[in-house]
Amino acid sequence: MSILCANLKHLYQRRSFWPLGLFFGIIAFGIIGVITEAVTENKQGAFCAPALWVCFAGSFIAALSIDVLTKPFSYCLPGHKDMPRKFLFFVGLLLSFLWSLSFLFYPELNFAKTVLVCLSAFSTFTIFYWLGVWFVFRFRSWFFIFTLFPLLLLGDKPLNISIFIVYSIVESPLRMILLGGLVNFSAWFYWGRPNLAREYCGRLWMGAFDAWNKKKTAKLHQVRLAERDKKKPGSMQISAGAESFFVARISGAKTGGLQQYIWGCLYKSFGLMFSQRKQNWIRFFIVILPMLCFLCYMPGVGKNIIFLMPGIMVAMMSLNVHSSLLISGGRRERFWSALTLAVTTSILITLLVTFLAALTIPLELILPELTIKGVTFVFHALNIKLFFVPLLMIPVTLAICLIFHKKPILAMFCVLFIFQTLFIVNIFRNPMITIEPVQIGPVYIMIMLLFSWTLFVAVLHHICMRRSLVGQGR
Repeated sequence: MSILCANLKHLYQRRSFWPLGLFFGIIAFGIIGVITEAVTENKQGAFCAPALWVCFAGSFIAALSIDVLTKPFSYCLPGHKDMPRKFLFFVGLLLSFLWSLSFLFYPELNFAKTVLVCLSAFSTFTIFYWLGVWFVFRFRSWFFIFTLFPLLLLGDKPLNISIFIVYSIVESPLRMILLGGLVNFSAWFYWGRPNLAREYCGRLWMGAFDAWNKKKTAKLHQVRLAERDKKKPGSMQISAGAESFFVARISGAKTGGLQQYIWGCLYKSFGLMFSQRKQNWIRFFIVILPMLCFLCYMPGVGKNIIFLMPGIMVAMMSLNVHSSLLISGGRRERFWSALTLAVTTSILITLLVTFLAALTIPLELILPELTIKGVTFVFHALNIKLFFVPLLMIPVTLAICLIFHKKPILAMFCVLFIFQTLFIVNIFRNPMITIEPVQIGPVYIMIMLLFSWTLFVAVLHHICMRRSLVGQGR
C-alpha cells in the first residue's frame, strides 16, 4: 500500500468523520437538486453553490493534515515529507473535477464551449478549495470561516455574488483557467516547501472538531496569552484598577462565605478581560463598524442577526460549575456564583448589542445611499426594539450546554440548530411568523424571558444540587 493510500484512510477510518461525511453528502445531494431545478427555471446563480461546498470541505480536509504535522512523530514517518501536498492535491482536484461536471448541464452551450466551461469551473472550484485549506493553515482558530456563511446569504441577493462567479466561469473561461492554474501552481510550492513540518511541529492547533473541545480551546487560549506576554511583557497582567476593585470586595466579604466566593468567580471571569479590553477598543471598532455598515446596507431584516449572535458567543462559556479537582466551594456556592455570572454576562452583552444598535441610528442620518451596478443600497438602522433577544437566547444556550456538558459537539449542534432556525425565520418569514416585538407585544416578551430564565435556573439547580460536579472532564 502506498503512503498516499494510507493517508486517505483517515477520511473513513476516523469515526468522527462519519457524521461529517454524511452531512456533506446530504448537502451535496441538496445542491444537485438545486442545480437540477435551476436548469429548468434558468437560475444560473445556483451553479455557484459547489464553490462554497468545496471551500468548507477543504477546511476539514486540511485539518487532517494539520493533525499530523503538529505531532512530533511526523518527522519519523518514512516518505512523509511531500505527503501533505499529495494528500491535499489528490482530494482537492478530485472534488473540484466532480463538481465541475455539473456545468455539463448548463443551458445553451455547444460541445466545445461546454468543455471549456467545465475546465473553467474546475479551476474556479480549486481556487475556493485552496482558500479553505489556507484558512486552516494560516489561523489557529480557523472555525471563524463558517461565520462568513450568514454574511454571504445576506449579501448574495443584493450584490448577486453567485451570478457574478457563474458569469465569470461561463463568459471568461480562459481568464479563470489561467487564474486557477496560477493558484494551483502557487499551492504546489507553498504546501511542498521543505520547512513546512518545522513550522507546525509541536504547535497547538485546532483540529477538525476541536472547536467543541473545551479543554483544547482553554489550552489554546493560555498559549496565546503566553505568546502575547512573551512578545510584549506585562501586557497580560491584570490592571491595578480591576485588581483593586475585585480584591477590595473579596477582602471585605466574610471569609469562606457565599459573597466572597461569588466575587472570586467574577474576578476569575472578568478580571483579565476588563484589563485588556481597554487596549482593544480601537481594534474592536475597526472590525465591528464595517460589519455594521454591511449589515445595515443589506435590504430586509437579516441585519438583525446581530441580536442572535450572543446566543452562540456564550456556547463555550464556562460557568465554573464542574471541576476536575475537589476545590473550595460547595454546591450552594457554585449554584449562586454560576447564576450571578450568567446574569452579569447577559446584562453586559445586552448592553453592548443595544449600544451598537443605538449607534446605527445617527449613522442612518449621515451615511449616503450607495449605487452598485444599478442597485441602490440605503443604510437602515438596526431595530433597537429587539434588545431583549440576547436576554432570551443566552439562558437557553447555557442550559443546553449544562445538559450536554459531556457532549459539547451535541450541545453546539443544538445551539446552532436553534440559531439557524431563528435566522431563517427572520429572513424568510411570513406575516404569521415574526419576532418583531411590536407584533408579539411586551407581555409575551416578558413571558418568554421568564420561561427561558426559569428553564436555565431549573437546569442549573438540578446539576449543582443533584449531579456530580467533580471528574466531569475527559
